[in-house]
Amino acid sequence: MNHMITYQGHHINYQLIKNPTKPTILLLHGFLASTYCFRKLIPLLEKNYQLIAIDLPPFGKSEKSDSCLYSYDHMVDVISFILRTLDINKITIIGHSMGGQIALRYTFQYKEQIQHLFLLSPTSFMRKSHLFSRFICHNPFSPFIAHQLLKRKGVYEMLRHSMYHDQFITDEMLQQYKEPFLDKKIYPCLIKILNDHQGDLSEYELLNIHTPCTILWGKNDEIIPFTIGYELLRFLPNSSLTLLDKIGHLIPEEAPNYIAKKVKNVKH
Repeated sequence: MNHMITYQGHHINYQLIKNPTKPTILLLHGFLASTYCFRKLIPLLEKNYQLIAIDLPPFGKSEKSDSCLYSYDHMVDVISFILRTLDINKITIIGHSMGGQIALRYTFQYKEQIQHLFLLSPTSFMRKSHLFSRFICHNPFSPFIAHQLLKRKGVYEMLRHSMYHDQFITDEMLQQYKEPFLDKKIYPCLIKILNDHQGDLSEYELLNIHTPCTILWGKNDEIIPFTIGYELLRFLPNSSLTLLDKIGHLIPEEAPNYIAKKVKNVKH
């Protein structure tokens, strides 16, 4: 199920659930997450679809290297390389948070490949701060500061802040979300992500995406407010928005059945 592929000298992990006669769905996780966040959704879809879930570097089991480029455009190139390697040219994308923005950017560049977009509380309308990025990147203490902030906040508190239902947080889930941050090599990568951040697609670029798009947002999202979903509706010409009551930011963890139902109701 897990495969490792090398792109521009860096090792990238992805899961492939083969079902070649069925439509292909690509799953893209958010910042500080991994393919693990889709573990509840995958069993609900694997009978009807071929599934690809990528550990966007440096997260999950993908290589943690501060020589890797972490811009959105580079992530799009990584996805394109994996799909070309697998000889797949038509897909539906489910993108959560940062993965939602990468899904939008991929669609902007490869419109002809995308059959449908499912955006789960996607990051949107964020601009690159050159001054902040320069300060962070050139501060030799930045990796240490990032380590200390995550250590002080703790994975449990980050998950609590991202979910409405605290009772869904299990010991096994805590361990899986904590695991990548036990590797000290990830902290310089987190700083480089901030430096490489391009900013999200502009309003003009969004207006040029006519792919059918289903946006899902938790009403209790404390990370990215659901009101941004209404702004996306203004600029994505062929989109719809559904707000989920008593759901936080981690929609794949809290509402996998609802996501699967929406996906299955769409013709791919």
